[in-house]
Amino acid sequence: MPEQGLYQSQELRQEQVLAPQQIQSLEVLMLPMLELQEKISQELNENPVLELEKPAGEDLAGDPLSDTAVADDPEAGDNGKEDEEDLSRLIEIADSWQDYLPPVHSRREFTSEDEEKRQHLFNSLAEETSLQEQLVEQLRLSEAGEKTRNIAELIIGSIDEQGYLRSHLADIAIAADADLDEVEDVLKFVQTFDPPGIGARDLKECLMLQLARQGRERSDLAKLVKNYLDDLARNRLPQISRKTGFSMDKLKKLIGEIRQLSPYPGSAVSADNPVFVVPELTVEQKDGEFSITSSDDHLPRLRISSLYRRLLEDPKTPDETKNYIKEKLLNGKMLIKSLEQRQSTIHRIAKVILDAQHDFFKKGIEHLHPMTMQQAAEKLGIHETTVSRAIANKYLQTPRGLFEFKYFFSGGYQSDSGEELSSRSVKEKIRDLIMKEDASKPLSDSKLSKMLNEQGIPVARRTVAKYREEMGIQSSHLRKEF
Repeated sequence: MPEQGLYQSQELRQEQVLAPQQIQSLEVLMLPMLELQEKISQELNENPVLELEKPAGEDLAGDPLSDTAVADDPEAGDNGKEDEEDLSRLIEIADSWQDYLPPVHSRREFTSEDEEKRQHLFNSLAEETSLQEQLVEQLRLSEAGEKTRNIAELIIGSIDEQGYLRSHLADIAIAADADLDEVEDVLKFVQTFDPPGIGARDLKECLMLQLARQGRERSDLAKLVKNYLDDLARNRLPQISRKTGFSMDKLKKLIGEIRQLSPYPGSAVSADNPVFVVPELTVEQKDGEFSITSSDDHLPRLRISSLYRRLLEDPKTPDETKNYIKEKLLNGKMLIKSLEQRQSTIHRIAKVILDAQHDFFKKGIEHLHPMTMQQAAEKLGIHETTVSRAIANKYLQTPRGLFEFKYFFSGGYQSDSGEELSSRSVKEKIRDLIMKEDASKPLSDSKLSKMLNEQGIPVARRTVAKYREEMGIQSSHLRKEF
């Protein structure tokens, strides 16, 4: 049996550890413009040595930010030892540097006038009311009893943003300690709330609730929804016409009325908030030539405050204050350098896109060429993952509209003539063929594949089907008009 005890041993191994600057550079690189604005604003609030060199609207890409601001600072770049210092001491010396802050950072009493302005600001903020909140408010204004209210609240809590009840009534009955019939009755009560169709368990019930609200629960339209909704979804109009005795013209008219109903009643209340984007760069055309200009009108330009550099040089400044300033100075320089690298990388990628997709900018989407991130990375001498991170959630403004950077990266095909076509170009050709088809005889995927092959673009039928589905275009059977 081996002897037990404590032993020391040496082991040599390689480990890759990201330095703080590398971590920050990656974070800054991945942030879209709007989130980057927020981060810069936060850093300006937290780091007193940072200040705005120029307001938003100045070009940032390719411009030195920190060199002129800190080159004459002999102590700020002192061998990087501050990188490893414990940041917890910043809290301990927070009070010692208050007297050295510029007036904007100094403390002052919070007056009643400040509180009044703050409250006015909060009261001025408009907040969207959720679907559940609106339903609960309608319940509160009703004359329902306590038990009904308890069951109704459980039902409302189980309604999703589209307006559908997603929980089984038996589960709600158990949770409410109520009979199934009671829950069913309360559900019918909740279904009288606005918007019409709320609380339905499927599409058929949703549409029938809306028709009942209009007093049309016994109409031909209600008959069509109640008995033939599945056939309508499969575009079986001739079969429906034979079974109902409705003429094709009447059937088309009723279908038009169905389309006026809402399949997702909750979306009228809880619609998704619009996503605002700011383009990183702009491709402009002048005298027939394309060029890239900076779009960071909302991105401020940072520099290191001269006040804190003077404090570092002042022998009267306490050592603890100097240490604090050095720490903040290092962090500020790291941020400025990360911003430089971010803008430079994105600008270089945009230049690669412009060179590779010149035909797209000049002639349109059908002339988009295949290009992969790996190809762009090889041209730039960087890793493919860097390209992927740099273009994530970022946009390029072009003469043909606003596009995500990733739009320009896709596989493709080579035509019989040797021309390279992006898969997006092929999709656009499929869309054009479908737009021009005879609606009474829509083109099948096989026919579309044959037509593309006749144009010298070798695309298989299953690939056509895949692209058509990705574009949200129905099959020929469902596109057929009678």
